[in-house]
Amino acid sequence: MSRKSDRKHAFCMVFHHDFNKGESAEDALAYYLENFAEEGVSEMDFILREVGGVFDNLDEIDKKIEETSSTWGISRMPKADLAIMRLAVYEILYANDIGDGISINEAVELAKTFSGEESGKFVNGILGQIARKIKEERKTEPEELPVETSAIATEL
Repeated sequence: MSRKSDRKHAFCMVFHHDFNKGESAEDALAYYLENFAEEGVSEMDFILREVGGVFDNLDEIDKKIEETSSTWGISRMPKADLAIMRLAVYEILYANDIGDGISINEAVELAKTFSGEESGKFVNGILGQIARKIKEERKTEPEELPVETSAIATEL
């Protein structure tokens, strides 16, 4: 088993969330494992981090997707594509231990498996734009001053 398999489990739970709003990551995982998981889980903490991260940051994640998609609003997107992109955008924004390229490639593979070839292209396009935009935003953000310098600057 691998992170690829665990990411598929996380995708299934994020997808499930659209139909069961208000459910915690732990409850979603328990329900999923009890009723749908045919293969085991290798990194439970990874899945909980992914699913919990999406649930906790859903508004910001959806905003990034909506801003990037010029023709399709969130409500018009296929639910599988949306769940896949939510998971990848969470990773791009918050999972510093996962490269953007890995997140995007895994998302495209999930889209091809669970949605279709055209969905893979759509997901790739949206996520690529989001990753580039976030990378640019991070480059232009001023670096935090060390504590000693900040205190001096405040007195001036």
